[in-house]
Amino acid sequence: MRSSIDAMLPRPRQARRQSLSALGEAPDRVSAEFRKRVRVDLADQDWYGRFDEDSLRWFRERGVRMSDLLLGHLDTTRAAGRDQLMAQAEVLGREYGVEARRHGLSLGEGTQAFLFFRARFMAEIANVARRRGLVSEQAALLFEEADRALDRVILALIAGHQSP
Repeated sequence: MRSSIDAMLPRPRQARRQSLSALGEAPDRVSAEFRKRVRVDLADQDWYGRFDEDSLRWFRERGVRMSDLLLGHLDTTRAAGRDQLMAQAEVLGREYGVEARRHGLSLGEGTQAFLFFRARFMAEIANVARRRGLVSEQAALLFEEADRALDRVILALIAGHQSP
């Protein structure tokens, strides 16, 4: 009897995360704000001074690509597209780990550098939620997706740093 009644009750709708564009937020804008935030805070980082200009350029170019991939992942609602962008981001994360080790950064220092960028990326995601006035559930979905993506990248970075 109870299962029959339960079957007639409306089911709570599982909210779907909208793409950044569907929220009215251009990924290019988020990317520009993220890069601005990084530029302001970067020089204060201990690990930053350990790189020469060529190395900084290498990391900067890949960092821009990484943020584009992550924002593309957040702007895509199709699973196949998200998976493809995430796979590319993981490859870059692995390369970051290899290069960080090659430049003498310990795994802890490489992780610290990643967390610096992660914090600024998540701050921009918070700005998106504020600017767009997202309801709690929608903001949480956006944060969860960004957090999962960044977790996958840091695991790839660690694997790259530890690879022979």
